[in-house]
Parts: sequence; C-alpha cells; structure tokens
Amino acid sequence: MYYRTYRPQKISDLDNEKIRETLGKALLSGSFTHAYLLTGPRGVGKTTVARLIAKTVNCQRRKQGEEPCNKCESCLSITEGRSLDVLEIDAASNTSVDDIRDLREKAKLAPTNSPYKVYIIDEVHMLSNSAFNALLKILEEPPRHVIFVLATTDPQKLPETVISRCQRYDFGRATVEEIAHAVKRAARGEDLDVENEVIKEIASLADGSLRDGHKILEQLASQNKKITLNSALALKSVASERELVAFLRFLEQKDAGKALDWLAAFSQAGGRMKALVEGSVQLLRRELLSRFSGETKKPEFSFTPPEIAGLLSALEKANLELRDTIVPTLPIELLIVEWCGREIGDGQLAASNTQGEEEKNAKITVVESEEKKAAAVDKGGLPVVSVLSEDQWKELLVKLKPVNHSLVAFMRAGHPAGNFGSSGLVIEVAYKFHLEKLSEEKNRRAVEEAVSAIIGQPMKVKFILATKK
Repeated sequence: MYYRTYRPQKISDLDNEKIRETLGKALLSGSFTHAYLLTGPRGVGKTTVARLIAKTVNCQRRKQGEEPCNKCESCLSITEGRSLDVLEIDAASNTSVDDIRDLREKAKLAPTNSPYKVYIIDEVHMLSNSAFNALLKILEEPPRHVIFVLATTDPQKLPETVISRCQRYDFGRATVEEIAHAVKRAARGEDLDVENEVIKEIASLADGSLRDGHKILEQLASQNKKITLNSALALKSVASERELVAFLRFLEQKDAGKALDWLAAFSQAGGRMKALVEGSVQLLRRELLSRFSGETKKPEFSFTPPEIAGLLSALEKANLELRDTIVPTLPIELLIVEWCGREIGDGQLAASNTQGEEEKNAKITVVESEEKKAAAVDKGGLPVVSVLSEDQWKELLVKLKPVNHSLVAFMRAGHPAGNFGSSGLVIEVAYKFHLEKLSEEKNRRAVEEAVSAIIGQPMKVKFILATKK
C-alpha cells in the first residue's frame, strides 16, 4: 500500500508543515517530554509522527540537531515494526482497566536495547473511565525511560486531567497542497506518468486525508501507469466542467424536463450529488466574480448577477439538505422544479405558480361549520381540539426543519385535514410515497412532538392519502 510504502521516515519529509515546524524542530533540538497528545481526523499522519518521535529519541547515531539516521538497528526495527521498545496499542480493542494496569506494570521494566520505551496508544479516547484513571497515575509519575504518545480523532472525549499532562499537537485536516506533496512523492517512487493538474484533482478528492490521497493514486495506478484527468474525474463520480455547463444551461433556460433528465442520467452513472452541487457552485462563483473583476471575456451564462446569487443560495440550501435526505436526488430535483418555475429578483427566489400551489396546500385548513363544531365531541364529552391554524401550520414546518429537511418537503405538500378523538390530528398527503415515508415511526414521532409543543398538550398524528376527485 502506497501510504505505508511512502510513509515519511524523516521529520523533513513530513507533509504537515505546521507539525514539521513545531514538534519536528523541538524533537531535533533534543527537547523531549514524557507524554505527547496528537489530535486530528483520520489519515493526517498521527501514527507516522508517533513513530518518528520513537525513532528520534532512540536513534543510536543521531546527534543533536540531526535527523534519525534510518540505518542503525533501532531505526530499522522501528521502521519494520519489530522493535521491542516501541509498543503500539489500539485502545479500541484494549479498553479495560486491566489492560492499562498491565501496561503500567510492564512500563516499569527498563528498555531492551534503547534509551526509551515508547508507548503509542491509538484512539485513546476509547478507553473506559477506570482505564483513564489507571493511565493518569503513570502519566503523573512516569519512569524516566518511558515516553507516551497518545493519538485520537476525538480529543473532547479525553479527561482534562489526561490532556493537561501531555504536550498537545493539533494536526487538523491536511490541505490540498500538503496532500499533493504526499501524492507527488508516491508518484515519483512508482514512476507514474501523472500531471500536476491530475495530482491537484486527486488531492482535492482526498478531502483532507493524506492516506486517502495515497489510496486514490494507487487505485488509479492499478488501471494505467499514465493517469489522466478524465480517469480521476471518473473515480470522483463528478461531471466534467463541460457537462456541468450543460446542466446549468438547462437551468438558465428554465427547462425543468431536460434538467431532470440530465440529473437522472448523472445519478444512474454513479454521480455524487454533493460533487454536483460543489462543481456547480464553483462554476457560478467564478462567473459571478468575473462580472465584477473587470475581465473582458464573454460571460459563460446569461444569468444576471442577482440570478447567480439566487441560484448559489439555492445550491447552498440543497447542499445542507443532502445530508438528511431520504432520496439522494430529491434536494436537487426540488431545486430544479422550483428554480425553473420561478422569476428572479434582488438575488432571491420569488414565489411562482409552483411555490404558490405548495403554499396553498400548506394554508388549507379544515374549517368546520358551527353545527359540526357543536357536535364534535368525543365519547367522553370533551370538545375536539381545533385543527391547526394557518400560523400554527407554518410554525410546525419551521419546527421540523432542523430535524429533517426532507420531512419538511413532504409536509409542505400536505395539509391538516381534520381531527380524530380529542387529541389527534389528521394530515392529508397527495402521494403514496409521501404517505409511506411520513408514516415511518421516527418521522411520525417527530411530527407528533412538534404538534404537541405547538398545541400545548400531547397530540397524536395520523397521515392519510388524498382521495382523487
């Protein structure tokens, strides 16, 4: 695997510039501490740095200010993972207090053939509370020959007492430049024919992970030693710029049918909705900025600046809804239908006939006659709770939005249709698919909780399918 083969073996080779300049320089100067805490997302080099710490403090030939030699027995054994004095522990599978007590007893023993015994504890946040207490005791008074390197992706789960006894280094997500640096090193080592533009695309696709950058390069190299931009884009499951322009052209022409057909084909081919939104945003942002930069080139689209701003806002909204959607393409489909049926002004999406129909449905309330109200009593003689008012229905949609955007989309196409019993609300929906999704227990409960909060008493909700007239 590339990420193992091309793992940095010297501090100067570290791709993370911040760590290289802070922790790296401290190590080379001979400034060691008894406990390090390395935090950051997966794949950013925490384990690599932990091993470099072990190698630097134990190198048999290194002089102050120099890198580990990578030639002595200590360096070679650490590189090959066979050093008896460097112990890597996965806290996810060694979480108990007995595991840490065993570690504490063994730590008292002197190193086999190195100056320091180094314990690397990965995903340390997985330890139990009692295990943390046991670890804390040895962190407070560690033997002089022991160095701990704790690594975690979730530092907020660590007790403050543990954090305070460590020298902490936050890695953060790797930048595109740092990932590109790592990918280039592997590409040179494998003698791959890959252009800088492709390396940048791979680095972008890696999404902040050095390890993923190596894995993507390895996957592409397994197909061909010459890696093209098209092959990288195909792996990314994203449309090329030319295809994105075609999609935005349909929106420009307000042609919902063709835009939906394009989206269906893109999805069928394995395209990622998030990548589609991101690509569209980048194109439109570039177009918007070029209008105010004094550039003389012809605009790509006939959108006005307020239209571009409105479409960017709609895409940002769709991007947020993608996370919680039930149907992967639904937020983009709603965007297409709403955009193509609306007029634009002042950078905002103004209501059109399509939106008007949705609002009309949302506003429909069942108003019973005075005679029906008088007769509307349950078996216990209690008056039936009145149907939600227009303002209460709007409030319900607002309350549900933070819970699930897709749920709001389904609810917006429905309307309150009456009551059952003394504490039940009937909501009528137009489509069977909406009925099935809204009737799912988690969705029904979310609606019931929101309705109960608005009415001020426990309420049950029942969904029914509208009768075709």
